[in-house]
Amino acid sequence: MFARSTVDYSQSTLDVLIPFWNSPPAGFAFTDGPRVKFRVDTEIYHPVIDTGSCGFIVSAANFPNWTPELADKYPVGYEFLSSSKKLYVGNWIDSDVVFLQADVAASFPILVVSTRYICPDYDEAKDGPNCTSPTETIDMPKKIALLGVGFGRQSDGQPQGNPDKNPFLNIVSIDGTPINSTSPFRTGYKISKDGVTLGLTAKNTAGFRFVGLDKGVTEDPRDWAPVPAGIRVGTVPFVTDDTTALIDTGINQMYLTVPRSMQVETHIAKSLSSGANVSVLDDGQVVEVQYGRPGANAASYSFKVGDKHSVETGVAPPQVIVRRSSTKNPYVNTGRHFYRGFEIIFDAVGGRYGFKATS
Repeated sequence: MFARSTVDYSQSTLDVLIPFWNSPPAGFAFTDGPRVKFRVDTEIYHPVIDTGSCGFIVSAANFPNWTPELADKYPVGYEFLSSSKKLYVGNWIDSDVVFLQADVAASFPILVVSTRYICPDYDEAKDGPNCTSPTETIDMPKKIALLGVGFGRQSDGQPQGNPDKNPFLNIVSIDGTPINSTSPFRTGYKISKDGVTLGLTAKNTAGFRFVGLDKGVTEDPRDWAPVPAGIRVGTVPFVTDDTTALIDTGINQMYLTVPRSMQVETHIAKSLSSGANVSVLDDGQVVEVQYGRPGANAASYSFKVGDKHSVETGVAPPQVIVRRSSTKNPYVNTGRHFYRGFEIIFDAVGGRYGFKATS
């Protein structure tokens, strides 16, 4: 499904820009992870915005007034981040958040982490908050702060990462004005070089091409499945059946899962995120990604692996980690360099994901 303007945004007039805390005057380059600044009680955080996870993850050691007795009053929580093989375990503590670069308040449960594991053999289907064979275990870890704002991530080690945990989908006031069901505020966000815009309007959605999303795994009306896509390496036909994409601000490398029938040239190297030995694409190969369903793409882009100029200033990632599989669905995680060439919109009300090329 593809639509440029099949939704009428004219009744939604309220939005607010939260600039990136670490943005230079010339605009954010998406070389590093974009950050925002906010407060929980008396504690101030500057977390990376991560569209590859859902929920704010923070150290119990750095959470205001944390005690084991407080944590025990709240549900046990966990999230596993597949790119780094880290399993975070703690409790989902109900919290109020105030963003400090704009007058915006939100309210949602925060995953306050009391134990962190490195868990390379984690089984997402059965392990839950348990790591049976950790290579590293840290109790009361410090300096963890990750602002997960993604969607459709439940099947990737984050079964609790539902919309009620998403900071950008649980806004309670803007400029002191409460947000409720009668407000001219359409829940969703735009990510651009200027920062994050909360609230979708006719003006800030203009020029975007949208992909319709399938419903998510919960009954929450804001829960949507990942973006459909097509991928290929070289000049072979695109793989589109059950193929999805994640446009991830949290990492700079790309992850690809392709069928065994797709021939690729690889070598073994250290992962830029986990440090583990992984299979990566050789330089010189061309990767192409289409966003949308066959014949109805909202956007597409390509790059040559190892193109140094594109890695430094364009959309090419510094590393493409690839897995050839006969059992896993095709998949691409673009990494954050994609945002150098595009702005994106997530419409949590209408189940639409939008793209607009900027270069």
